[in-house]
Amino acid sequence: MFFKFVPLLCSFLAFQCGQGTSLSREEMAKLDPGLQQLFASSPPADASYDVSVRADGVKEYGVIIRSSSPQDLRDAGVQVGSAFGDVITARVSVDELRRVVSLSTVRAVEQGNRSEIH
Repeated sequence: MFFKFVPLLCSFLAFQCGQGTSLSREEMAKLDPGLQQLFASSPPADASYDVSVRADGVKEYGVIIRSSSPQDLRDAGVQVGSAFGDVITARVSVDELRRVVSLSTVRAVEQGNRSEIH
């Protein structure tokens, strides 16, 4: 009898585990389309982003954050690059990006521009 419920239980647990990694509709709406792709089942290649790798091996992405409070970002563990008015630059991991969009003071997050010397 118990074995009949095992597949159902596994499906339920997989669904619940996946819920922690997804963003709400409101959080997703704060991201530009390129950053939304980072949360897709198969994210695009790194060439689409201003991406670098930290010393611990974690990828970080250059972003521009529209927020009224740089301090809220710092309190969330985000290292703010610069802040001018409501425009804030930062380099964030996907986990940090998830925390950024959960903040009520954050209105939008856009991909940073990749600078190249010509």
